[in-house]
Amino acid sequence: MGADPLLQSATGIGTYTRNLVRHLKSENLTEDLKLFANGVFLPDDVHLHIGEWQDNPLTESNVKKRPGSAQLINSLARLRPWFSKRRLAVNLFNKAVPLIEQVRLRPFRDYIFHSPNYLLPKFSGPSVVTIHDLSIQRYPDYHPPERVKFLEAQIAAAAEGATHLITDSVCVREEVIEYFGVDDSRVTSVPLAADEQYRHRTEIECREILTSLRLRYKRFYLFASTIEPRKNLLRICAAYKSLRAAGKTDWPIIFVGGPGWRSEAEHREIRSLVDRGWARYMGFVESSTLPILYSCAGALVFPSIYEGFGLPALEARQSCTRVITSQHSAMAEYANEYDLLVDPLEVDSLKEAMEAVIGRVLEDNGQPLQCVGSGLSWQKTARLTSEVYEKVLATRT
Repeated sequence: MGADPLLQSATGIGTYTRNLVRHLKSENLTEDLKLFANGVFLPDDVHLHIGEWQDNPLTESNVKKRPGSAQLINSLARLRPWFSKRRLAVNLFNKAVPLIEQVRLRPFRDYIFHSPNYLLPKFSGPSVVTIHDLSIQRYPDYHPPERVKFLEAQIAAAAEGATHLITDSVCVREEVIEYFGVDDSRVTSVPLAADEQYRHRTEIECREILTSLRLRYKRFYLFASTIEPRKNLLRICAAYKSLRAAGKTDWPIIFVGGPGWRSEAEHREIRSLVDRGWARYMGFVESSTLPILYSCAGALVFPSIYEGFGLPALEARQSCTRVITSQHSAMAEYANEYDLLVDPLEVDSLKEAMEAVIGRVLEDNGQPLQCVGSGLSWQKTARLTSEVYEKVLATRT
């Protein structure tokens, strides 16, 4: 399996890869699982340590190693940011790595290679690739031009060359079939899951964080994701400003997430709310803090313009917190009766939902929502993925 996401700081794809590896191993769903990143096979016992780290990439300091592999893992993790900022280095890197990968993978062509991150190496055996979304193709203005140019070609090649494709949601499955013209029998939707740490917590359980942030239980809005245009933050801020200026709420809004590409305007708007005392920007938070924030928020505000799955929405739902999110989206596929679905392009639609959720929280009168499980788990994700592997192997016999 491709393990590049494990060498980077925590991301949604990193969470997916980490949990997929953990449960493929713990559920004995594969006969022999090997992890491969940038031309290197990672130590055989990496899967034993994946659960020990959540926020940090795989490095020499947090995994047992074979001689020499630790230094290489660390070097790859350190060099990736340097490479990404230098066009000549990127070109050299992109030419050298495929050749290295092809040579290293040649003895394993009887295996299935699964890339969890859009791209496939040169591999002569059967392959599976997970395409999480078509953001690059549908919304190229939300990404650096160099990234769009590179990924458009690479994702198209993966879609054409892979034996089978996996998507996180039904709507992205339909997009992939239409956009790339692939046969629907080659594409399977396998939903993601939220970790068990995302659960209902009482006010007493949340008291320490509530006190430190001077917040009231179930009396604030939460946004949790990367700060970038695709997340619709300008409309979130506009709707909140309008609601606050009209005296319709005194709830603050808490923003959690690191900066993304071209997020200057979003940060200016967030700063304007912070300066008025209406908001707080927390940046990245520890993995132990985010589940508590989900649990004690009045609502997660997550009306993204586009998502392949929208993991924060599921994490909030599993925490028994109401979710304001986009209609006709991947997030709507798993919506429950407590969600408020909005037109993400209409500020008034978002404003009305943010106002409506206040009344619904008051009606709850401090009682937890009758959260019914979504039926999604990382064990299920791993099991459904292993069924794709079995299907791929069956086509070879």
